[in-house]
Amino acid sequence: MTYVAKPVAKPAAEPATDHAAKPASDTPPIVVLGAGIVGICTAAYLQRAGHRVLVIDRQAPGEAATFGNAGCINGSSVVPVAMPGVLKHVPKWLLDPQGPLVMRWRYLPTLAPWLVRFIASGEANKVAAQARALRALVGASLSDYAPLIQDAGLHDLIFQRGHLIAYTSDEGYAGDAGGMALRARNGVQIEEIGQADLRALEPDLSPAFLRARRIAETGHVSDPGQFTKRMAQAFVAAGGRIMQADILSLQTTGSRVSGVLTGNGVVPVQSVVIALGAWSATLTKQLGDRVLLDTERGYHIEVPQERTAAEVAAGTLSAGPRVPTLWNEGKMFATPMAGRVRAAGTVEFAGLEAPPDWRRAELLARQLATMYPRIDQDIKRVGSEHLPRWLGFRPSTPDSLPVIGPASHYANAIYAYGHGHIGLTAAASTGKVVTALIGGQPTGVDLQPFSVARFR
Repeated sequence: MTYVAKPVAKPAAEPATDHAAKPASDTPPIVVLGAGIVGICTAAYLQRAGHRVLVIDRQAPGEAATFGNAGCINGSSVVPVAMPGVLKHVPKWLLDPQGPLVMRWRYLPTLAPWLVRFIASGEANKVAAQARALRALVGASLSDYAPLIQDAGLHDLIFQRGHLIAYTSDEGYAGDAGGMALRARNGVQIEEIGQADLRALEPDLSPAFLRARRIAETGHVSDPGQFTKRMAQAFVAAGGRIMQADILSLQTTGSRVSGVLTGNGVVPVQSVVIALGAWSATLTKQLGDRVLLDTERGYHIEVPQERTAAEVAAGTLSAGPRVPTLWNEGKMFATPMAGRVRAAGTVEFAGLEAPPDWRRAELLARQLATMYPRIDQDIKRVGSEHLPRWLGFRPSTPDSLPVIGPASHYANAIYAYGHGHIGLTAAASTGKVVTALIGGQPTGVDLQPFSVARFR
C-alpha cells in the first residue's frame, strides 16, 4: 500500500466535519488555512480563547505531512540542519544512492536560491542564534500540547518515554558532539548510554550499535494521523468548522485581508492564518512577502506487528524499538506506533510535483532490518514491496526556523508554516503563539527570528 501526500482535490468533505455553509453569526470567523497538525492546533487554541474559527484545506485533517512523520514531540530539536561542517558531507551523500540525501538534478536551478541561503545559515554564530530561537519555541512543546490533549481525550495516543540517538561507529558518535553541545547549552539534559545498558534498554537493537545518547524529556504519538483527526473532531464538536475546498487566492481591502477565494466561493475573514506547510509560499507572495521555502521530501515504511492485549495496553510492540530511536549514521528514526513500527527519514530535493522514488522507502526497509534483526524476519515474511509506504513534503526554510508572525503589509494575516522536521513538535506551541498574536497578548516568545522579513 502506498501513500503520497500531495495537494490534489478530494471528494466533498464528510458531513460531520463540513459546517461552513451556515455560519453561527454575521461576524466573519478567523480562518485557518491548513488542516495539518499546525493548522489544527492553531484552530484549537483560537477556539479555546473564545474565537469563532473556520479551517479550510483541500485535504481532510492530518492527511499531508502530518500523516507520515516520525511521531516525535522533541523539545530538544534545536539543532539546525545547516550545522557547521555539514556541507563537507553533502557531496558524499549525493553520490551515494544509499545515502540519506538525494537530489534530482533537474530541480537544482529552482533550489539554488534556497541552497545559497542554506550555506550562509551554517555559520557558527547564526547556528547558535537559531538554536536559541528554536528552544524558546519548542522547549515547552509537551506542556503546550497538554490542554489540547485534555480537550480531545488523546491520552491513549501520547507517550513520554524519551528517545535515543544510537551510533554504529566511533566516528558517528564523535561527529555528533557539536549538535549535542548545542542542545546542552540550551538546557537539554543528555544521558550517555554504554553498550551494555543500551542492550538492556533496547534488547532488539542490533549488536552493531556501540552506544547511545538518551534524551528523557521528549515524547511521541503512536499515530500522528489519528492524533490530528481526533483533535479536529474535538474542535468540530466544540463548535469549530472545517471546510474541504481548494484555496485559490486571498482577497484584500486596503491593509487587510477581507476574504479567501475557494472552490466553494468567497469566505469572508476576520483574520487569516496561513498554515499550509509546503504550499504556503504562493499566498505569501500574493501578500507581498518573499520567503525561501522548499520541500525536503521524506519517506516512511511501516512493518505491522501482532501484539498481545498487554502490549496494546502498554503501547509497546512485540519486536523493535521500545522508544523512538534515531540511527545517527543512517539518519532514520524508528518509532513504535499503534500495531506497527514506522521507519521515517531521508531527504530528497525534487519539489512538489515530481513522482515518488520508492527506492527511498526500500532503503528505509533495509535500514530498519539492519537495526532490528527480529523485524527483518517480519519484513521477509510480508515482503518489503508490500509494506505500507509513504511520501510527504516537509516545508523547510534554509535556516531551519519556521515562519511565524504577521504579514508585512496586512495586519490581520498571520504566517505559521515552514516547520521542516519539527512540525509535530512545534504545532501546539505555534498555535499558542498565533492565538496570543491575534488576541493582542504577549506571546512569551521573541518572534523576530521567525519573521518573514528575514527573507527580504
